[in-house]
Amino acid sequence: MKFKTLLGALVVGALVACATTSPAPIPSADSLKIQSHVAYLAADELAGRETGSAGYREAADYVARQFELLGLQPAGNQGYLQQVPFRRASWSGREPTLVLQGRDGDITFKFGEDFIAAPPTISEDTATTANLVFVGFGIEAPDYGIDDYAGLDVQGKIVVILSGRPKNLPNEVGAHYASTRTKRETAARHGAVGYITLNTPERERRTSFKRATEHLHEDSFAWIGADDLPGDAIPGLHPGVMLDMPAARQLFMGAERSLDTIYTETKNGLAPRGFALPYRAALTSGAAHKKILSPNVVAMLPGSDPRLKDEYVVFSAHLDHIGVDPDGQVNNGAQDNAAGIAVMLETARLFIESGRAPRRSLLFVAVTAEEEGLLGSDYFAQHPPVPPQSIVANINLDMPMLLYPFRDIIAFGAEHSTLGKTAERAARRTGLKLSPDPMPEQVIFVRSDHYNFVRQGVPAIYLITGREALDPEIDGTAMQVKFLQERYHRPTDTADEQIDYAAAKQFTEVNYAIAREVADADRKPHWYKGDFFGELFSRQ
Repeated sequence: MKFKTLLGALVVGALVACATTSPAPIPSADSLKIQSHVAYLAADELAGRETGSAGYREAADYVARQFELLGLQPAGNQGYLQQVPFRRASWSGREPTLVLQGRDGDITFKFGEDFIAAPPTISEDTATTANLVFVGFGIEAPDYGIDDYAGLDVQGKIVVILSGRPKNLPNEVGAHYASTRTKRETAARHGAVGYITLNTPERERRTSFKRATEHLHEDSFAWIGADDLPGDAIPGLHPGVMLDMPAARQLFMGAERSLDTIYTETKNGLAPRGFALPYRAALTSGAAHKKILSPNVVAMLPGSDPRLKDEYVVFSAHLDHIGVDPDGQVNNGAQDNAAGIAVMLETARLFIESGRAPRRSLLFVAVTAEEEGLLGSDYFAQHPPVPPQSIVANINLDMPMLLYPFRDIIAFGAEHSTLGKTAERAARRTGLKLSPDPMPEQVIFVRSDHYNFVRQGVPAIYLITGREALDPEIDGTAMQVKFLQERYHRPTDTADEQIDYAAAKQFTEVNYAIAREVADADRKPHWYKGDFFGELFSRQ
């Protein structure tokens, strides 16, 4: 799991049409089978399942064998494997440069002290020099009355952008507009040739610049399209850098307003207007590129209904993890996300052994490179083995937090589409309830693999266990926080007693109940009228 703090669930909305027949009993999941899958995938021998590694390929082959043993049809481009071509970029002794050019001379910023950047995947050598224009938060959200580019000429310029977003934007909407991806696309659309992001006091409190420098020498990944360009490439836009606050202040020396004034405005809830800065910047970057392959693993269970079998419900779970740490210790990734893969495999078995084929077809997808930026799911969502418009729903499984038997579930995305009511009904059928999100500011909805399906217009939800334990003596919130503090992305996330397989059984059965209803309902899931994401991404 990447960039996620898991505490919360989202409120549900209106109804999805139910199947024409009464729901059949939910089959019983086998906790021992789940435990066996987790033990294999989280073993030291797989060395943390890093994208493209031998350990990851062994994990992929294991999942493919399990699909085959279940009798699922292969749906990759090499049997069960959908090979994803990646470009891996490393500094390899090079470092980016940033020089501020002004009337009084040049200021050379230091990489790792004044600014940070990632190895570029678009080219092994890039350079640009241009005037600077401050564009506030760099957001263009007409439905919310925000246009930070209004009245500014950034054609052929380097834009200087504040991290984050105005406080008046709703959390999830704001997270979309505040994402680097959206800000890059907006800058390029206005003709910018590069961008510099400024750290803000708010960002510094959440994730300090010093902490960010710990990842300074990590490699970058991007999936590569048929045109040999990264999937997220914007040709002509130089890779971005982020400045620490002291360095950022120098960009505003002699400008019409100081950066501290702008910081005060943002603290008071104002969206600062943009203006030209009295400097040019010279940016260079370089990297060594290596091509690697790392597969998604894809299987299909064909539907039985002549009218609905050409519609597909996608189960997704990421198979990769973060490999071995600098001290040589394996990050086993048991909860994150061997457990999610194990639940998906057991859910597939329940469908096979239920004796009743789903009306719609199901795709079970173990995706790669989630830890590198949700890349495997992005590739799959843009290169599915079935017509894109035939995918009607996505149910995502990522670090389900199988820590204790539970009374409730969390379904991120529940209020955006009719999948929310489906999750609520499935929870009731399995003796659970759907809980509201106590921490919506974490905006989990836009931060896991399901969001790549959302970007293709597909209604999606992402499930984890809730915070209410069956045992009243257990504080579910405290246990989740303890896991995140002590085990998440650490060598201690192992297949030991931390994983509760009674919870795994519960979680599998509620996932089956959700998927069964979606697969058998007369109507496919749909976005609620007026939903921001539905209107933004829905296919016309």
